[in-house]
Amino acid sequence: MDSLRISRVVILLLLVAMLATACQTVVPSPAGADQPAGAPDRLVIYSGRSENLVGPLIDKFEAETGIDVEVRYGSTAEMAATILEEGDNSPADVYFAQDAGGLGAVAAAGRLIQLPDEILNRVDARF
Repeated sequence: MDSLRISRVVILLLLVAMLATACQTVVPSPAGADQPAGAPDRLVIYSGRSENLVGPLIDKFEAETGIDVEVRYGSTAEMAATILEEGDNSPADVYFAQDAGGLGAVAAAGRLIQLPDEILNRVDARF
């Protein structure tokens, strides 16, 4: 699979994760429009990906949903260690990892949730 296609898959999965982690379906709306009832007003992302790579995607998500996104950037390992250290007090809604090691450590500590099938089914099974 070429790198452009991989990047598109990663972007799609990030958007799905953001929406799923917010625990509801969010219908994109113009900035400043009223949010659906129960829509989150803030999403916290711990990103192991660099700001110059994912920042524009996050900005677009904010503009289209009206949800304020706070991002903490660092290495995947650093973000995993932070989540593990914070435990139940972690404000992170989304952990965006770029390698399996950090993701595995967070999963082994029981810090991840299973995405609902209604979200997972939006992504082609091959991904």
